[in-house]
Amino acid sequence: MEHPVQWEVEALEPDELQRLVLAAVDPYIDRDVLAHQIAREDEQRRALERFAGRWGTRTEEP
Repeated sequence: MEHPVQWEVEALEPDELQRLVLAAVDPYIDRDVLAHQIAREDEQRRALERFAGRWGTRTEEP
């Protein structure tokens, strides 16, 4: 987009709104940082799933 444009959000189809937002934001995304953050979130999700899988099971006290 060369010049700012204004729309009523309700006037845009969801797919078009998504395309416009992604096109505006994409140049500012640092792909290395994004990949690192996604990897961290995946590991945290797996840790929570392991924890939840053990929830309610009896463990020995230290």
